Amino acid sequence: MVEQLKFIVEQLKRPPFNRKDYNILTFDNLTNNQLLQVLTDVFAVIDPLERAHKIDIRDEESERTATRHMNTLKMLGYRPKLDTDVNTFRQNLVSGDKSVVFPILQWLLEKLPEHKERAYLGRYLSRTDVPSEFLSDPEIAEQYERCDELMEEFKEVHRGYKELTSTPHTIEDLRRDIKQLEDEKETLQKRLEKQKPRVQKIPAAQIELAKNYRQEVEKEAKLNTMKQDLQNVVHQLEQKIQRLERQIGDQRSSSYDQSPEAIMKRMEEENQVNSYLVSDKFPKQLSQMKTKLKYYEEVTSNKALGQTELTNYRAKISELNSVINKLHEKRVLTKDPTADNLAVFRQQALIVARRKEQAAERLTQLRAENDALEKQFGRNPSMNGGGSSAIMKHTGQIPQGEEFQRYVNMLRSKGNAYKRKRQELNDMTAELQLLKRTEEILKEQVDQIKSRMGMEERKQGIEGYFSTQERLEELSTMKMEQDELKGKTLDEITGLIKTLNSRISSKKAELDPILKEVKPLRAKIQELRNEYEAKKSKYDALNANFESSRSTLESEVRGFYEEQYAQESRFHTLRAQMLINAVQLKRANDEQSSYMSKDKATKSNREQLNKQINDYEVRIKNNRERQKVTKDVQIDGTKQMKYWRDILRMMELKQKLATGE
Repeated sequence: MVEQLKFIVEQLKRPPFNRKDYNILTFDNLTNNQLLQVLTDVFAVIDPLERAHKIDIRDEESERTATRHMNTLKMLGYRPKLDTDVNTFRQNLVSGDKSVVFPILQWLLEKLPEHKERAYLGRYLSRTDVPSEFLSDPEIAEQYERCDELMEEFKEVHRGYKELTSTPHTIEDLRRDIKQLEDEKETLQKRLEKQKPRVQKIPAAQIELAKNYRQEVEKEAKLNTMKQDLQNVVHQLEQKIQRLERQIGDQRSSSYDQSPEAIMKRMEEENQVNSYLVSDKFPKQLSQMKTKLKYYEEVTSNKALGQTELTNYRAKISELNSVINKLHEKRVLTKDPTADNLAVFRQQALIVARRKEQAAERLTQLRAENDALEKQFGRNPSMNGGGSSAIMKHTGQIPQGEEFQRYVNMLRSKGNAYKRKRQELNDMTAELQLLKRTEEILKEQVDQIKSRMGMEERKQGIEGYFSTQERLEELSTMKMEQDELKGKTLDEITGLIKTLNSRISSKKAELDPILKEVKPLRAKIQELRNEYEAKKSKYDALNANFESSRSTLESEVRGFYEEQYAQESRFHTLRAQMLINAVQLKRANDEQSSYMSKDKATKSNREQLNKQINDYEVRIKNNRERQKVTKDVQIDGTKQMKYWRDILRMMELKQKLATGE
């Protein structure tokens, strides 16, 4: 829910909505009318040509707003959740419930460009619902067909526009096309320049004849086009005439026995037949199919059965069937035939029920055949009353002679077959109604006899005997049906196993020559594998020896490298020490030579150091003398400060005495 709100708010903040004042909290706190207004604003952006969306919903009735929203969502192809009821969805949309509006807004904002295009197309491709009784008018039918043709033309134009807009045209492509056109233009100009001298040599009369010939050819092409257009118009008019004739024939055929009582009777009969199919036949078939599906699922979930297991199952089934037959014979022998007054009616009811099931099955088959024939008539133009114009459309020429006669005979035979099937369908429907009425009468009689039997049972003190007996018979019938179904299932499983065994044997037969070819190859592979294992063991041994020797050599080389590094470092250290000692020796020799020389201009380091030492000693002596003088001055100053401090205190005391404080 939070992600949904976040997405809606982010999309509404972007153009073309630009609702910067929305956040998750404010949008979640909007009232239902405000949410409906937001939905209307989004519809206005998606379909800007529709003025009905550019409105304040406070000025519009709620039902009208809901209708407008429902129509727009239908045009855009919105589908609510599968478990949502249409009436509930409409009520929540009218009230502006968040559980309905938020998913709609998310769906609209996720694919906004696609919805815009769909709204644009829906404006021009929405079909107008015209009642069938109005389509019988030729002018309305013609205008309706013309509208369909214009819609198809609009689709083609829009498809071409989309292809053009979706095809990328870069500047380089345009330049290349322009260059190609210019080259073609130059080529044509050169050809024209070459042809001009030849044309100038031809007499003017021949040129005039060629010009007239070209004009006649163009006129002939125009006439052929006009002829084709007229043929198309004639073809359309023939189709229209034959459609109208077919409608007239249908109206005439259906005009017989069109009284309200007959129509109501037919409607009641169809309603009874459909109610029987829906309430009795189809649920029974559905339960049988579910039972078979359950058996099939159990069979597929279990492991495959072998021949011995199938034999055991068949033996158990036959044993159970024999037990059931013995119990049934025992019940028949012990039951008093005179006491069962309902046996005749029960037998008749069973016969009627079976006949009704057979009639319903036959009716279903006939309806399926009828639907197939109607679809075939609707799809095939040659069987839809198109006549010779339809054949002309497919073959390009009008059928004549024997071909047209064959076509008429084919139509006549198909029409007769359709009428015969229709008559059979009507007969089966009437028979089904008769059987149903008979069943109702028998049920009423059975109910009356049951009530009398119940009274007799209460009098005799054996109440419930008849119901128990019926229940036992029903259980016996259900058991027989289940056994029959199980037998069919086992037969199907047996057939499936046989099929699988045959397929396995065929596959084995196909694989036998391949296996024969594979056997020597397997032996060769085994030999190569042994050879490979032997060579691999040799390789592993050599590799192990090589690895051990390599590790030994690597350790020795590593030791040599370390010794080399140590010797090189020692060499560099000694060399640096030698350089330092040489420099020191040179300095000592220079000092000795300068000290022993008689030249006073150059002083030795010893003399320079002695001079510096003497200078430092003189400076230290002077500093000591200055320190002594400073200490004396400090002592005198301390005494003077003490004297002045005492004088200042005396003056303060005198001042206090003078002021009398």
